Amino acid sequence: MAYFLGFDAAKIKLDWSLINEQGIELMYGKVMNEEVAIANLLLTITDNYPDIDITSVVESTGCYHYNLVEAAQAIGMPCVVCNPIITKQQVKATIRGKKTDRTDATMVARLGLRGEGRIQAPETYRSTKHLARCVQKLSIFGDSFNKYDKHITNLLETDLSVEAQELMRGVKVAIAAARAQLYKDLAKSANGDDFHLLQTIKGIGPYTAASIIGEVQDIHNFKSAKALIAFAGLDPKIRQSGKTLNSTGKLTKRGSTYLRRSLFIAANVSRQYDPQFKALYDKKRAEGKSYTLATCVVARKLLKVVRSVWLSGKPYAVPESF
Repeated sequence: MAYFLGFDAAKIKLDWSLINEQGIELMYGKVMNEEVAIANLLLTITDNYPDIDITSVVESTGCYHYNLVEAAQAIGMPCVVCNPIITKQQVKATIRGKKTDRTDATMVARLGLRGEGRIQAPETYRSTKHLARCVQKLSIFGDSFNKYDKHITNLLETDLSVEAQELMRGVKVAIAAARAQLYKDLAKSANGDDFHLLQTIKGIGPYTAASIIGEVQDIHNFKSAKALIAFAGLDPKIRQSGKTLNSTGKLTKRGSTYLRRSLFIAANVSRQYDPQFKALYDKKRAEGKSYTLATCVVARKLLKVVRSVWLSGKPYAVPESF
């Protein structure tokens, strides 16, 4: 006998619904989106049903479902992750009343009952992922702090005390030291053939290579370049009006924000130093595309190259024709 525990994931909390083999809801509740709180909930439910196999099910929601996945793996509970496309198709095919987080959690649980989604395997590069995210967050914080420092200095001019000036300088030194150490730890955690292989691509340095490896984990999980692009949230939104289909809208941004930011930075470098990406960027700019949109197009192409190089195990070489 097997039960399925469906979760509707959000930034702050998770709504959950436990269903039996007939798809009937047995329990419902909410839990804070924190790994310890989720682990306690999973242990409580498994204790209540000691003779039943329970599988947790969740929709892939950028990064909001990660705490559940890690909590489930920590206690040894299988965790199935469903593609958002599948859940959206299910919503459209279902006639129901008012949409609620509870109904979504039950729907996700029933997707697991139907055999949708895939078991989330333990991450080989878990520490790499977290270190890369820390580097990115620290970089953003450092940039913001420098702006505030400049603003306060210009505003107060000579009125800023010596003690305050020393404190501000100390914070900047501490940020720089922390970033340098994190870079070393990150490179060490990702060190391997794939780490060095990705760096043969123009625009991808040690940090970007480690960030890509940390977010993707296993390139074989993505059966197509399209799936990988969707995971990064670099695919355009599809809008349909009548018989008109528009696939050139804004980015979905439904995937990993960390991967997307790393790729955008790498694409900006690649389009300056690699003939293939420079030609693509110049073409889009000549068509009237903005800098951001043209760079996103380059980022999509760059991600395709990353997948090809990673799968082939061969260093990148600029194609003769592009």
